Amino acid sequence: MINILLFLYNCLIIIFLVPILLFIILTGKKNRQEFFYCIKERLSCWNIPQLDKNKKIVWIHCASLGEAKAVEPMISYLKEYNIIVSTITKSAREYVSKIEGISYYALAPIDLYPFISSILKKVKPEILILIETEFWPSMITCANKIGTKVITVNGRISNSSFLYYRLTKFFWKPFLNLITYISVRNQHDYDRFITLVDNKDKVQITGNIKYDRDFKSETITKEYLYFRPEDFIFTAGSTREGEEETVIKVFIKLKENFKNLKLILAPRHISRVQEISSLLKKNNLSFELFSKITNSIKDVIIVDVFGKLQSLYSISDIVFIGGSIVNKGGQNPIEAAAYCKPIIFGQYMFNFESEYVSLKNNGAFEIKNDKEFFNIVTKLLNDKNFREDVGKKAFEVVKKQRGAIEKNIKIIKEFL
Repeated sequence: MINILLFLYNCLIIIFLVPILLFIILTGKKNRQEFFYCIKERLSCWNIPQLDKNKKIVWIHCASLGEAKAVEPMISYLKEYNIIVSTITKSAREYVSKIEGISYYALAPIDLYPFISSILKKVKPEILILIETEFWPSMITCANKIGTKVITVNGRISNSSFLYYRLTKFFWKPFLNLITYISVRNQHDYDRFITLVDNKDKVQITGNIKYDRDFKSETITKEYLYFRPEDFIFTAGSTREGEEETVIKVFIKLKENFKNLKLILAPRHISRVQEISSLLKKNNLSFELFSKITNSIKDVIIVDVFGKLQSLYSISDIVFIGGSIVNKGGQNPIEAAAYCKPIIFGQYMFNFESEYVSLKNNGAFEIKNDKEFFNIVTKLLNDKNFREDVGKKAFEVVKKQRGAIEKNIKIIKEFL
């Protein structure tokens, strides 16, 4: 049965790959550069150096920049092994290239059986570690066939994703059953996973490894942005279409009472920078792009580069979490909380429900409309003690959740 499902899956990838390639080729230079970046690696042409034959090989596979950052603290615990890290995105690959202790890094091959099989036979890892929801059927099957143990770390299935997995359980269950062990973030994830696998004993709650990062290692200064020490900085991170209008509206109203208030807008997709620029021009707000910062006076900075949002949280006074006013499920508020920042989000935080539950009214505020948004920011700006107290509560939530890395390392080493 699993061979039939795998064959159909590979056929679907090939069928969809053709129109996707045409779309990428026809939609501009930037998309082409992103896709064809290190294209040989995506086609399983890995140039792996000579590895220490006395060390076992551990392959860690993660998707984007967030997962790559979460993986970083694990590397120091695995120094006695050859570590190979694969990623999906360019930004994640660039990030892991700077992590000490990694023997080799590359973009993950397209999940077609021939590509994945050739790489796994070449690498022959003792363990393949999948971060969060990196469930690639060809990768899991090929690893299983050569005797590689597959472990999921920080396993998560959001409420919205669970509906999809449950409806397609006939397809996913055979592949998830091939995974040797699944460590998950919380009780919600545990309950979802045990409905998708036969052996619930191989699923364990270990916590969220993203809490264990050294967040404060990434900082920036107000001076770098040409802001004054007395300026208030309101950062809206990972915003989605339809949210910038609300943020800008609230910001303009706040500026009537807080003349030294500055706004940092970091869209989830930087391809929307031009659209956001037009919105700011329409509202007569002066702005600059982060990549072209100057010493001119401006009300707003648009973040048009990857990987800078965390450092910008370090100088923020208040943080709004995007994707939560519109129905997108929100983004991870942990980074802002780790910098002791008061947090604001909307009603749609279902992609990070455990973080939402932990932080709501305990370091973060949920807003339902523009009026509530304006009122809570006003209160935070007016009262420094209140602002700092809320930020400290947010940080306490992060501190209480730490320790997941060590729990996962213990499980990994048991299988090594």
